[in-house]
Amino acid sequence: FGFLKSKSTTSQLLQVLHDIGNKLDNKCQVNTLYLDFAKAFDKVNHELLLLKLKRLGISGNLLSWLRDYLSGRYQRVKVLGEISNPLPVLSGVPQGSIL
Repeated sequence: FGFLKSKSTTSQLLQVLHDIGNKLDNKCQVNTLYLDFAKAFDKVNHELLLLKLKRLGISGNLLSWLRDYLSGRYQRVKVLGEISNPLPVLSGVPQGSIL
């Protein structure tokens, strides 16, 4: 839903509520996980975050996906036309991320 034409957070919320309602009507278990990467994790160290998630029982493909998503990123700055050497990004989430 993020950054999709004719979609909004309201559309996403309505879809999620509809899906949860259907599952509950069919007596299915519903589990949800809400992450606010844009605010809560702006400055958290990636390795510390991943370690805490692992301790909370997050593992397997989800933990691997999060590790891959956060790792291998670099940043540079440009000042007066000069560009710095790339430095690894060890905290925060990628700007513009739809997570």
